[in-house]
Amino acid sequence: MSYKEKNRLPLLPLFKKFISDTASGRRVTPTGKRICKGSVEQYTYVFKLLEQFNQLQNNPIRVQLLNKASIRMLQSEKLYWKRFFRNFTLWLYQRNYYDGYVRSIVKIFRTFFNYLIKEQNLLVGNFHHQFKIPSQTLTPIVLEPQQLKFLITDPAFKNSLSNTLEKINDIFIFGCTVGLRYGDLMKLKKTDLQYAQNGVFIILRTSKTGTQVKIPLPQYVLDIINKYQSKKRRYVLPRLANSNMNLQVKKLMEAAGWIYNLPKIRYRQGKPVELKNKQGNSFRFCDHITTHTMRRTAITTLLLMGVEENMVRTISGHSPGSKEFYKYVAVVQNYLNQQVMCAYDKLLNLP
Repeated sequence: MSYKEKNRLPLLPLFKKFISDTASGRRVTPTGKRICKGSVEQYTYVFKLLEQFNQLQNNPIRVQLLNKASIRMLQSEKLYWKRFFRNFTLWLYQRNYYDGYVRSIVKIFRTFFNYLIKEQNLLVGNFHHQFKIPSQTLTPIVLEPQQLKFLITDPAFKNSLSNTLEKINDIFIFGCTVGLRYGDLMKLKKTDLQYAQNGVFIILRTSKTGTQVKIPLPQYVLDIINKYQSKKRRYVLPRLANSNMNLQVKKLMEAAGWIYNLPKIRYRQGKPVELKNKQGNSFRFCDHITTHTMRRTAITTLLLMGVEENMVRTISGHSPGSKEFYKYVAVVQNYLNQQVMCAYDKLLNLP
């Protein structure tokens, strides 16, 4: 057996160890925080994809230790991973995955290589840096301030709702105000509320990032809290599974009359593709709404109402350099651009 063959390691057992170390807490974030369960589930799914792809190959996927690598060996290894990336991503696209999902898989694969290098001290090269997918910015779907105000204040609409949709509306308004992730919203307990002379606040550490947030509550949210107040109730809000809430909130938006067409566009290999619903029709605005829309709407509304970015981040728990947060800033800028152009149109139409 040659030196090169001796220093080859099968990839799948290494990836399994990567998952195991993450799930057990041996691998943590740079700040020392344990990595959330959702990330472990994503790693496990990527492992299954790699298993399936590996079965289709003539030779098992492997990593090459490059302790005494020559220039020729480094060039050979670079070509190996270039071919792997091209074939693996092509296989993913053949499974009808879109750029956004393929990008998330590739990101996990890059994280795995960083783990091999930094935590396992394996000299496997930096070839994973060439794993890149074209990026397209998808504008988050949010409720405009007028729409949120309608849900909060319109008595005729509220009176038209069934008991179930009335409950959904209350949860949705609450979420669109406080900006918590849905998991944190459903775990919100009475003990997370602080009653002070200057108002009522939510004080908690978010489950995903461990960031402590302090959120002031307006009167309409306090009315919702009091509505579901009970000595026996441990949690602030009625609790619904995420999947159930996602179904019901679409019905709520439909009841509000927001059924205008809004195509859902995704990208595959850089080309736009319109997704259709089960009936083969274009998506409507109400079809886009999910539990995460609440958080997006809360952040966007605060920015639109003139709250400074650093203060909004304090409430939302985003870090100062968060790319996710600046998606909301972009949405606000688009909205402001529309308002400015409307103002110019009015100027030209003055008598």
